[in-house]
Amino acid sequence: QLALGEVYMAVGQPRLAQGFFLKVLRQSEREDWVQKISRLTGDPYKATRLTPDYVQVFDLSTAAGRVAFTAFVDDNNEIYVMDIEEKKEKRLTFNDTSDYTPALSYDGKKVVYVSLIRWRNSNDEIFLMDLEKETAVRLTSNTVTDGNPTFSADGKWIAFESTRTGANSEIYIMDVDGKNQKQLTDTGTNNHSPAFSPDGKHIAFAAYAIDAAYGVSSQICMIDVNGENFRKLTDDEALNANPSFSPDGKQIVFDSYRDGDAEIVIMDTDGKNQTQLTNNEYINIDPVFTPDGKGIFFIGQQDRSENLGVYMMDLEAPFGKEEIIKRIEAWTE
Repeated sequence: QLALGEVYMAVGQPRLAQGFFLKVLRQSEREDWVQKISRLTGDPYKATRLTPDYVQVFDLSTAAGRVAFTAFVDDNNEIYVMDIEEKKEKRLTFNDTSDYTPALSYDGKKVVYVSLIRWRNSNDEIFLMDLEKETAVRLTSNTVTDGNPTFSADGKWIAFESTRTGANSEIYIMDVDGKNQKQLTDTGTNNHSPAFSPDGKHIAFAAYAIDAAYGVSSQICMIDVNGENFRKLTDDEALNANPSFSPDGKQIVFDSYRDGDAEIVIMDTDGKNQTQLTNNEYINIDPVFTPDGKGIFFIGQQDRSENLGVYMMDLEAPFGKEEIIKRIEAWTE
């Protein structure tokens, strides 16, 4: 019955799947079956919005009880930081140019981000801000785009992407003061959104390629910090992007368009056990684990009419069987 329901869902016939799923839920107490049906029919976890709907939010980072994000305010993109427990927001940048893609250091005391430099050919450069002093220093200076910076767990390195070698974007690494900038990838693809493993030995990133048959796709890949041992963790025709490691280094969460919508997916760091954590028609992107690893922050919406905001799902609080039964019964209402 479960398999038949899954087949009908796969071919776009949820009403035909409804009866099979309801029989399974009412006759079985198996938790794995309950959660599989939950994933097939909608979101398996409850999500709570943390930012107000009146502001558009994107780009996300978390560390030490804080969340940093970009918000569109005053006709511009600016960097904010929010205390997770108190839900208090604080604006960090007040520039007449766009600031975005913030990443917090693991101790939550610094943030690295990108700012658009307007001179001749406008380009993105990387800045580092001390959150206690609220002072920023520029780390990169060139005529090309440098973007998506992120800290290593020990705070000694920053990984980022750059187009400085040509048309493709490659992954680079540098000291936290901007010195010793070194290219890590040369794959023939556009490589974006690097993320350090907690032990600092590996970097996950998204590699974009154009295929004549399937168009643009991107895969989650990994490389050692010395630039060796490149491996591909996903292999499909979808856009897979924005990887982030769990605090214990055993899993990676990322966003994917594999079902046609932007969804959150989790997998082991070897690419196995890929599991979709959201399943709805709305946008779910930029996932990062909570500092304790028990939840996931992400950028999303639960209605097309609302602005993108910061949401959190609790991985230890899935929807229960009775809630899923009500969800499926509502299909005929």
